[in-house]
Amino acid sequence: VKHLVADMLLGADPRSVTGIWQRMVDAHSAGRRGKSLSHAIAVLDVALWDLKAKANEEPLWKTLGGARPRANAYASSIGLTLADEELTAWYLRMARDYGLRGGKLQVGAEDDGDLRRLGRMHAALAQATPEPVLMIDADRRWSVPLAIGRLRAMEEQFDLTWVEGISRGRDSRGLKRLSDAIRGAVCVGKGFATIREFLPHFQRRSADVIQINVNAIGITGALQVADAAFGLELPVTLSAVPGNIHAYLAGVMPSFMSVEVMDPDPAAWIHGSDIRIENGWAVAGDAPGNGLAPT
Repeated sequence: VKHLVADMLLGADPRSVTGIWQRMVDAHSAGRRGKSLSHAIAVLDVALWDLKAKANEEPLWKTLGGARPRANAYASSIGLTLADEELTAWYLRMARDYGLRGGKLQVGAEDDGDLRRLGRMHAALAQATPEPVLMIDADRRWSVPLAIGRLRAMEEQFDLTWVEGISRGRDSRGLKRLSDAIRGAVCVGKGFATIREFLPHFQRRSADVIQINVNAIGITGALQVADAAFGLELPVTLSAVPGNIHAYLAGVMPSFMSVEVMDPDPAAWIHGSDIRIENGWAVAGDAPGNGLAPT
């Protein structure tokens, strides 16, 4: 971050966000930069959009051109770290206190345990809706052939909206085979830091849902990927980010589907978050910038 600021940001007009982002990307081609540098570019891009919105004295959703400052949200827990009772209690809280109608669960430890915990998540979310939206994240524990067998077994009991985290997300041929073999969708893109990483999945249609991580690709990169996904009629979902500031992007993504929420009340560790999770929505406020205040 310090290197990029010293070489490319000092003296630049922070309102020229897209141009600055392109300069940083061009100076460090995808073939030569690692994840740390990509994430540094993303962090600075988020900060520049915040500065631009503050200069405009308006919330980020308005600077981006959004028309609706709210986003459909779903609850996401690192389920493997929780006992069954804790898992149930967490999703019950998400359903009852925040109205969240969908949930994502990490799986891959054991067949029987995955089905049992998926059932617990379904029952908890049923407090908010009779038909909860269920997603699972295999967190790279399954190969494509193993995933096909396990997911078919799951789909005998549950309707899965999507599965993610299969085979590190790079195997576009294998994920196309997976998509053709199951009823649910295949979601790809959580760890991608450049639009080039999405291209094989666009070309082979191996992704049914495009997942964008603002922490990895920045806001400018996220908007580019969302536009490409729209051209292919693919829905877009946004990975969880600190402060839930991804809610600001929902109104400018034409094929937007949902945002992931891991912490519905981040005020304890992020000062002054202007995003509220209520009635199943992530609602962006009117504070200037991205809604986060300095400590």
